Amino acid sequence: MRRARSVLAILLPIVWLICNVDALAAGASEPAPGDLEALMRRFAESGGVRARFRESRQLSILTDPIETQGMLYFAPPDRLARHTSWPGRSSIVIEADRVSISDETGQRVFDLDTSEVARALVGNLMVVFRGDLEALRERYSISFESAAESWTLDLEPRSRALRSVIERVHFAGEGQNLLAMETREPNGDRTVVKFSEIEVGVSWQQRDLDEIFSIDPPDTAP
Repeated sequence: MRRARSVLAILLPIVWLICNVDALAAGASEPAPGDLEALMRRFAESGGVRARFRESRQLSILTDPIETQGMLYFAPPDRLARHTSWPGRSSIVIEADRVSISDETGQRVFDLDTSEVARALVGNLMVVFRGDLEALRERYSISFESAAESWTLDLEPRSRALRSVIERVHFAGEGQNLLAMETREPNGDRTVVKFSEIEVGVSWQQRDLDEIFSIDPPDTAP
C-alpha cells in the first residue's frame, strides 16, 4: 500500500498538469470545453510537459497540512517525474513499468508488477494521458459539466483495487484554465495541487532526458 501511495503522489498532480495544457495561451474569458471529448483531445495533444508545483496535503491525523514544492515532468508516452525541492529533496521517477524513489531514507527501485494497486493506478492514468476516452469510460465513472466559462470533471474509479487508494478526483476550471484539483482518499485525506511556469509541447535532447528522469536530478530550488 505504501508503494501505491508513493505512485499516487506523482501521478495525480501530473493529471492536473496535462489537463491544463492550454493555460498559458488562453484567458478565463475563453469558453469552457463544450464536452468531454474536447477535454480529452487536450490530453492527447499535450506532448512533453514541465511545471513548478506547490502541493498541500491534508491528513486526517494532522492539524496542519503538509506543504511541498518542486518540479513535475511528463515525457510521452510513459515517463513521469516529480522532484521535490522543499522542504526536503526527494524524487519519484516512473519509466514504463519501473518506479525509482529517492528520499532521506535512501534509494529504491521496484517493478509495478509487484503491486496490483500501483499497476492499476499507472495503467488507468496512462489512458488519460493518451486521451483514450473509450477506455477511460470503462475504468472510471465520469461526471463532466460545462456552463458558460466554467466546467467541472469528476472521476471515480470502477475497480476495487484503485478505489482502495482513490475515492474521487475533482477538477474545476474556467475557459481553458484549470483552477483547482482536489483528490480525496477513502480515509478522508485530501490533496490540492497548484502549478506555475507551465510549459507544454516540450522536446528534450537525450542528455536532458537522462538528467531529468534520474533520481539524482539537477537543482530545482524555487
